[in-house]
Amino acid sequence: MEKLIIWIVLLVFFYLMSRINTWKKRAAAAFLVVGQRAITKEERKWGYRNALRAGEKKAERFYVYSALEDFMDEKPMVPFKMKLSNGKKIPAIFIDYYIPKKDWNFITEEQRKFVQMVYDFKDGRVSCSRLFKEALAKLDLPDSVSVVFMPCSNQSKYLTRFSRLNNALSYEEKLHPMLYSLTYLEARESKHNIKDRDKVNADSNIIINADIVGKKVVIIDDVITT
Repeated sequence: MEKLIIWIVLLVFFYLMSRINTWKKRAAAAFLVVGQRAITKEERKWGYRNALRAGEKKAERFYVYSALEDFMDEKPMVPFKMKLSNGKKIPAIFIDYYIPKKDWNFITEEQRKFVQMVYDFKDGRVSCSRLFKEALAKLDLPDSVSVVFMPCSNQSKYLTRFSRLNNALSYEEKLHPMLYSLTYLEARESKHNIKDRDKVNADSNIIINADIVGKKVVIIDDVITT
C-alpha cells in the first residue's frame, strides 16, 4: 500500500511539473509578444524581462537593448567623468547609446533612427547641431570655450564630417569652433577597420596648430568608444 501511495505521489508530482513547464512556455511566449507589441518603453522592458524570467532565452538581447540605462552607469544627456589613458578624468556627455547594425533586429525603430542619424552625421549629410548644442549646454563650460573636433583617418573625412557642425556652432556666442586647428600630414588606417583600435593613435597623422595651445577646449566626436 505504501509503495502504491509513493507511486501515486510521484505521478502527481511529474504531472504537475509537466503542466508547470507547459504554462511557463506559454507565459514566456505571451510575454515576448507583449514586449514586441509594446507602445511604451516601460511596457517593452516589462514584457521582455518577464519572458526572460519565464525561460525564453531569445528575449535576452531584446531585454538588454530595451533597458540599456539599467545596465549602464553612464546615461544619455547626463554629464559624467570619462577616464583617459593617462588616468586623468574629464567631464563628458553623449546624446544616446550607439548600437551596431549587427544587433538592429533587437532594437526599436526609434533606436534605429538614432543610429542611422549617427551614420548620416559621419557622412556629412546632417549637422546634428541642435543635439550637440543641447549636450554642450549641460556641461559646466567656461564663458568662452574653443570647440575642436576629433581627428579622422584623413582630411577629406574630417571636413566632410564636421564642416556643417562647425558652421552651425560658429553662431553661438560662447563657442568658438576651430575646424582648422589641425593640419593633416597623411592618411592613416581607419580605427573601425581593425580589431585592436588601441594600436591606432588618433593623432598619428596630424599636427595640432599652435593657435590652440593654452586654450580651454571641448572636443567633439561622433561616437565615444570604450
